Amino acid sequence: MNRLLTAAAALAMASPALAGSYRIVLDRPANGRLIAGHAGLQAADERTPTMFVRVIAPGNPVEQRGTVRVMVMNLGDRTFTFGPDQVTLRLGDGTVLKPVPVDQYEKRRVVAEDVQNRARTLDMRNRANLSALAGQTGGASVPVAGVQTMSTPDVAPTSGQESTSEDSQLPHAEVLNAIYQLLVPLDVEPQHAWGGYYVFDVPKDVQRRKVDQPLSIIVRTGSEDHVFSGILRWK
Repeated sequence: MNRLLTAAAALAMASPALAGSYRIVLDRPANGRLIAGHAGLQAADERTPTMFVRVIAPGNPVEQRGTVRVMVMNLGDRTFTFGPDQVTLRLGDGTVLKPVPVDQYEKRRVVAEDVQNRARTLDMRNRANLSALAGQTGGASVPVAGVQTMSTPDVAPTSGQESTSEDSQLPHAEVLNAIYQLLVPLDVEPQHAWGGYYVFDVPKDVQRRKVDQPLSIIVRTGSEDHVFSGILRWK
């Protein structure tokens, strides 16, 4: 769950607002269930004979941008396409919270992956040098002019030393993890599931209202429309 909140915040690039911010609060679906988690996280589920749909509100602040996570599972026998074009967020006055084009994250992805690759290469080089040094000394005393000799221990590379650093420890790991989870168009075959983060912009006039506003989240799966209600809550 912490990863979900971190990824949502990284995509929205949100930081706690001093004067307050919006948050998405979901209602229980008429034909489904609502699951509540820590820090405002919610998941609303709806199931039909041919479809399972889950909408997740991460509970993070919604300022200039916000996120919801939408997941679908095809329980029917027909393939359909699912992506950002099949999701609509609409306020009570008809305002549509438009999606952020995925292309806007492409440059960040390329830069972050380049930094990670360089960090991974440096990490492998350092580990190789450490192993080579351990092999050369063999645990013997290493004399240094003018300095008291000290014994270096035998160093046997462990599985952790032989491998590169965990990706989660590399630079920009959180940002890349979030970008990889963006909702992009994909054909969902029978008995398969797909989903991801839907990132949306909040118009300036909506930001200035600073009042609770009814919210509908429409999810289209093939010929079916699934409508989830809630509130864009100011707090």
